[in-house]
Amino acid sequence: EIKKNEEINNEIINLKDVNFDKSVIMKESEKSIIFPEIEEKMNKRIKKMKKLYQATIDGGEPINFHNKCDNIPNTLVLVQSEGHRRFGGFTPIPWTSEGIFIKDPEMKTFVFSLDNKKIYYLKNKECIAVWHDNKSGPCFGWGFDIGIEGDPIKEKKLYTNQSSFDYKKGNHSLSEYENPLKLKALDYEVFQIIFY
Repeated sequence: EIKKNEEINNEIINLKDVNFDKSVIMKESEKSIIFPEIEEKMNKRIKKMKKLYQATIDGGEPINFHNKCDNIPNTLVLVQSEGHRRFGGFTPIPWTSEGIFIKDPEMKTFVFSLDNKKIYYLKNKECIAVWHDNKSGPCFGWGFDIGIEGDPIKEKKLYTNQSSFDYKKGNHSLSEYENPLKLKALDYEVFQIIFY
């Protein structure tokens, strides 16, 4: 019985690190920027961060993203663009291959800049939260705040416009470019956030 208690205590101590797949884009310390926001929006504690997809390993084409990420809720997308800017988004809405814009009336979807340690929220309930399409990877916002077409590793297929999210009158997009540009991505990852 004592042994069981020791085992239980060890499991509790080790829980922090055991259940989190590593990101090549987000540093361990940067979880403190994103995770409290996800937990507040979802009103649940995070148990696990499970890597579903990484463009440089699984292939940057949209079909590879959809094969690994479709129909899975609560995903965290992390992107590193040329210029080494790091940003991403979270949505509870499961990705699909249908060509549709989707609103998030509960406003749980958000985007963020890891470099600036800032989170940006939907402007209102009527704003488009995500775009689903079989020719695109994950896309946030109407125009797109984060938009991945084709293979963004091989071609300039990454958009970072100001669209559905409130940047508090800032002049720059998530990639820190003032004018809408198509960029290359150095990599992007998708994780499923699993709650207790």
